[in-house]
Amino acid sequence: MTIASRWPPASLLGGLDDRVRRELLGLGQPIRVRDGDRVLRAGDPATHVYLLLLGWFKVHANRPSGDEALIAVRSGGDLVGELAAFEGGPRTVSVRADGPGVVRRIEREDFLAFLTHHGGALRAVLRAVSAKHRWATRRLTEFAGHPVERRVACVLAELIEKDPRHPGGAAIPVRLSQAELAALSGTSVPSVQRVLRRFRTEGLVETRYRQVVVVDVPGVARAAGAEQLVDCVW
Repeated sequence: MTIASRWPPASLLGGLDDRVRRELLGLGQPIRVRDGDRVLRAGDPATHVYLLLLGWFKVHANRPSGDEALIAVRSGGDLVGELAAFEGGPRTVSVRADGPGVVRRIEREDFLAFLTHHGGALRAVLRAVSAKHRWATRRLTEFAGHPVERRVACVLAELIEKDPRHPGGAAIPVRLSQAELAALSGTSVPSVQRVLRRFRTEGLVETRYRQVVVVDVPGVARAAGAEQLVDCVW
């Protein structure tokens, strides 16, 4: 297995040049995290970024009511905390580990200095930031107008696509409650329950406790309005 094949091609680490990737992986210190560990907290100063090496992580934003809403899922190969590091302001989201994982903590000044001297890495990070912004914009505009079935299928397809191990069928690699799946899909829990029942009846998925197994990957892609998974990524 090559180093790059450990992470999805669309992730930051998966898309870097081998030399630049090795140098980036030489920064900072590796840290093992446990299920539920908070690696970033909204409101904290941006003193560092985290390069996610292994595992799955949930990104939450604070609601005016005081609770948190799940807004994204990140996995090995991704970078978190970079926006606040660029701006120098407080963090706007919290990130928690969903299961055990490994991250690399890189101090803000070391991270910015690295990007200054490695144009390829800077371009890759800016592409990653742009992809996050594009995803958020499309979710607020196009995604909101889709039928609920298509929204749920898009979320399932995106999560499978982030896992390079998926064959003809695959379990969603991160644990999601129906409330969390509803938050990512921009709908309600009863709507998610109805869609999952329909998908089970059609032989697209199987459901277990806090887990969805996609039995028919091409079928879920079609339900998301695409011919293949890669076309589902918003």
